[in-house]
Amino acid sequence: MFKKILLIITIGVLFTVTIMLKVAGDFLVMDEKPVKSDVIIVLSGGGIERLEKGVELYKKGFAPYFMISNGQEDGLYEAAQKMGVPIDSIILENNASSTTENALFTKKLMMKHKFQSALVVSSNYHMRRVKTNYSKAIKNTGIKLVYCSDDSDEYDPGRWWATKEGRQTTYIEYIKLVGNFFGFHGNDAKKELKNMFSFH
Repeated sequence: MFKKILLIITIGVLFTVTIMLKVAGDFLVMDEKPVKSDVIIVLSGGGIERLEKGVELYKKGFAPYFMISNGQEDGLYEAAQKMGVPIDSIILENNASSTTENALFTKKLMMKHKFQSALVVSSNYHMRRVKTNYSKAIKNTGIKLVYCSDDSDEYDPGRWWATKEGRQTTYIEYIKLVGNFFGFHGNDAKKELKNMFSFH
């Protein structure tokens, strides 16, 4: 009898932990249906997949303008032109060093160009933090945003704990979410995080 009870409790605990782990991954991920907007905003820092998604949306006619935040990083500005985005459609933001600054600097450019809507493109695991920062930046502006993740399947929110990369990505995103909440962002914060995890 005792063994049966212990087995039931063990199964229950494992089931609960699995659900909690899945929820933790799912919470980070967002991918909304794109709608016609004034501009597509691509955030640098995640490789070429984000740019590819942004260009795909541009070519499908979802927006006439294409903004790249920190566009020189990873050669995204030049790559966008090679992928067929006309240079006179590209708006370059080249000062952001964090997601918080992505939101603040692109908002200023949107207001300068009188844009009222945008599709914001980034990696799936990055989207919760993107939305958190952008929601704060555009508060009371009337700007409407839709969040579209790239098509990479590198991060699996349902089994993120199964790989070293998945665990690392998830831990970092949650640490950065908390850090952003308390006002930590930018290169200094990145250096501290790098030291904590001893990345090479």
